[in-house]
Amino acid sequence: MSGLTLFSMLAQASRAALASLGRELRAWRPSRERAMFGIEALLSVALAVAAAHALQLTHTWWAALSGFAVMQANFSASLQRAAYRIVGTVAGAAIGTLAGPWTGDAPWLFVPAMAVIGAVTVYNVNASRWAYAWMLGGITALMVMCEARTGPGLQLTAEFATLRVAEVVVGTLACVLVATLFHWGAKAYSEYRISVEIAPAGTAGTGPGPVAEARAEASAKSGAEAGVEAGWAVSPDTAATATTAGRWTPTADGKAPADPPADPPATATPPALRRLLAMQAALAIALIAASVQFLQLPGYEQAMVTAIAVLMLPAGQHPDTVHKPMLEKMTQRAIGCLLAGIIGVAMLPLMRGHAVLCLMALAAGVWAGCHVQTGKEGASYVGRQFAIAFLMVFVQDQLWSADPMPALLRLAGIFAGMAALLAAVLATSAFRFARDPSPPG
Repeated sequence: MSGLTLFSMLAQASRAALASLGRELRAWRPSRERAMFGIEALLSVALAVAAAHALQLTHTWWAALSGFAVMQANFSASLQRAAYRIVGTVAGAAIGTLAGPWTGDAPWLFVPAMAVIGAVTVYNVNASRWAYAWMLGGITALMVMCEARTGPGLQLTAEFATLRVAEVVVGTLACVLVATLFHWGAKAYSEYRISVEIAPAGTAGTGPGPVAEARAEASAKSGAEAGVEAGWAVSPDTAATATTAGRWTPTADGKAPADPPADPPATATPPALRRLLAMQAALAIALIAASVQFLQLPGYEQAMVTAIAVLMLPAGQHPDTVHKPMLEKMTQRAIGCLLAGIIGVAMLPLMRGHAVLCLMALAAGVWAGCHVQTGKEGASYVGRQFAIAFLMVFVQDQLWSADPMPALLRLAGIFAGMAALLAAVLATSAFRFARDPSPPG
């Protein structure tokens, strides 16, 4: 693939993403499910930020991001995602703590080690049911190893890793608490309506009757399947329709079945494609690591997150067609972050660092992002990244601040990660991987 072809595909994906966003905005239709998901996300983020400030954690942003990213379309999926996030973060922190002191002051070892971790992470992200845990583990290991450069020594590296784990755990538990309250609150309200208002009328006749209908309506779970902060588990179109994933259809006796599975089965990604994606991740992470080592790249955390998250693709792709979903995801991420950055940074001086004003602005931005995320016009990932970038702007590490520089550095890191990934895609475009043999039919 030539550079001209790649950028032509990028331009086409950008036009498609903007058209999808335009359709979503023109078809703006608030609903109970979409509003409730926005409320859940807002409460989760607010609780995570409050807990991080109360515990005087260093990087409040990571707690806020965890509070937002873990929320899923149904309760069981949220719990599963929470477990993956915590397990992956703890494992990555341990790896980074052990490897960081050995590579921190040796550039010739630091860059290759970072590339290997990136490659292993992306290979398994596209192969394992624990994809989200792999992604968080790889990202955390990379961050801890980068931090080990500035504070060489096992003790300082371990302290940073411990804080990172604490921030993720605080945000994740905040989300689990909010999701639990909404889940059991909806069930309690459903039972209350049945016992007080509906149950007597449902005793006549046959079939589920109004009892089952009331249960189905009252127990509709709000929310939408989130892509990772990181990546899609499904295609953009199916992700946009995930708002109904939490609903259940009553059985004949009006009882609710078990929660739907958190990870529906999907066609496995071929090993040839996983090898290609791993090579691209290795090159992109090596470029970022070299920039960190020699150019002091700002916002390197977001650069690494972007490079890995964009390479987490829907299952069932093939090497010949993989660039299309990758570029679609990249452009939607860029558009969402750019819009949130422009709007958020413009609003910051108006807030003047007042907590109430910042919270109101944050609530409006996150709610708008959640609304687009749960739409059906193909702009789901734009909305998700808009909400995340809005968090970047307003949730800073020194309480509430009107200083735009931390947000600008984070946004610069996102686009640096995209540039590194595009360079890696161009560099690997000449490679042709042998197709995996088809199973005998």
